Amino acid sequence: MRDADSNPLRPGAPDAEAPAGFSLTGAAFPTRLEALLQQGRDYALEHPESAGSGGWWNQRPATTAPRKTPAGMENARQAAVLMLFCAPTPDDDEAHLLLTERSPGLKKHPGQISFPGGAQEKSDRDPSAAAVREAQEEVGLDPGRVRVLGTLPPAPVPISGFMVTPVIAMAGHTGLLRPQSGEVERVLPVRLDALIRPENRRMTVLRRAGTVFKAPAFLVDGTLIWGFTGILVDRVINRLGWEEPWDAGRNVDPGDYLPGL
Repeated sequence: MRDADSNPLRPGAPDAEAPAGFSLTGAAFPTRLEALLQQGRDYALEHPESAGSGGWWNQRPATTAPRKTPAGMENARQAAVLMLFCAPTPDDDEAHLLLTERSPGLKKHPGQISFPGGAQEKSDRDPSAAAVREAQEEVGLDPGRVRVLGTLPPAPVPISGFMVTPVIAMAGHTGLLRPQSGEVERVLPVRLDALIRPENRRMTVLRRAGTVFKAPAFLVDGTLIWGFTGILVDRVINRLGWEEPWDAGRNVDPGDYLPGL
């Protein structure tokens, strides 16, 4: 899931032809999201080994050859995150994506922005059930308000030892959401148009043990969405055909937003 250095101006064209009729209204969501899920299914059929080890999440999966599971991930634990697209009415053009801010006291990834989700338990029938359960536990999301559309190929998180399955879902009115456990500091609904706007795009630069890691990120109202979550959002916006050209030379150090990182 590490991004290599890229062209300073990232192109806005997705890897597959986007459905006609660019729209962020609730009425357009089912068609757009179903097309996204179909891209994942098509890739898994063509490159099953690569899809199972995270290849779909590479910058350009359509040209990625199958590869082996990343080192150390052979016995990875299974997890799921809920990518919930919310639009209260069919005509609503203020749709948003549900994110959370992790509590600052956590041992792993404190203070970072993430999707609701977590490890898949034995009682969960599948990744979708795990993601919805975790969202209910973390922010009080009513499962009855959620329409699960399907899952995308899993993405590896080597630093945590998880293979994470993103679950694509829709909701209208989510009801009142608030942190329900010590894991979440705040609920963070982020408007989709804010994630798409080029002026909110950044490239994080993280230096560790002499190695430089670069990855796409988003800076929205002073909140940095980066790391694993930033990569997932970047890829999904691209695959949906919503990405606009943005300046990947606008670097940011995540340590400026997370002291002690």
